[in-house]
Amino acid sequence: MPTLRMRKNVSTLDAGDQTLLWYARAVHDMQQRPSSDATSWQYQAAVHGTRQNPAAFTPDQRQAWAQCQHATWFFLPWHRAYLGIFEDIVANTVARLGGPQDWALPYWNYSDPGARALPSAFAAKQFAGLPGQNPLLVERDQGNDGKPFLDNKAVSLNCLKRKGFAGHLAPGGDSGFGGPMRGPNHMGDSDQGQLEMVPHDMIHSDIGGLMGDPDTAALDPIFWLHHANIDRLWEIWRKMGNANPSDPKWLNATRFFFHDAAGKAVSFAPQDVLDTANGPWHYQYDNLANPLGNVH
Repeated sequence: MPTLRMRKNVSTLDAGDQTLLWYARAVHDMQQRPSSDATSWQYQAAVHGTRQNPAAFTPDQRQAWAQCQHATWFFLPWHRAYLGIFEDIVANTVARLGGPQDWALPYWNYSDPGARALPSAFAAKQFAGLPGQNPLLVERDQGNDGKPFLDNKAVSLNCLKRKGFAGHLAPGGDSGFGGPMRGPNHMGDSDQGQLEMVPHDMIHSDIGGLMGDPDTAALDPIFWLHHANIDRLWEIWRKMGNANPSDPKWLNATRFFFHDAAGKAVSFAPQDVLDTANGPWHYQYDNLANPLGNVH
């Protein structure tokens, strides 16, 4: 039975916890790999988006690169699969470098009033225990000074009050919690689901820099902790008594293509990724309590 990974809150890790140290080591290792390597930092970031000319893509790259789903009801399942594969790649790298066998991606719960600053490990010029520049530090408009910069509006969880997952594109229609019923949609910037609008989009735009552009966002190491939290909020919403779509057009009519931790081409439909503990990646979150209390 595969190990069940525990994704933990980055802000509440114990003082001696080495999760971020091993993350930084793995990021540096992945950054040294050629972009043709499907497990490299550059390749994995390009799966979300890239500024490279699509005409120059190889057949594999054409199928896997610049595929992030936005303003569609595929936003959440696509990013879950993307995150799961990335976590596998990092975990394999950590284990190869001599780290723990059960490394899991932490999440950044910025809706906590005490976590409105960028996690300190991502803003430091050097990372204790690592030579050279901190691989978690990249270009950002805000956050690198270590000060809180996210306001209540940016981290609002009003999205959790939405009962329906799927929205409608008709004039005056509700975009729903998870996005409108539409086919695969890369780089959409309108008719987004409530979770995608806030806090997802707000965090990207407030951090800025690489995070401010979908073509470069996944090059920022904080991207992955941000999306782990978005994935966690989806689980919280579901545990609040809400249901994912049962429409076959959402569940299994569309498959998305990636390269796994071994560099092998794989594909997933939304129905494949709905069970976090027993699906392809075997993980859970340390806290799925309803942050709204009794407000539904």
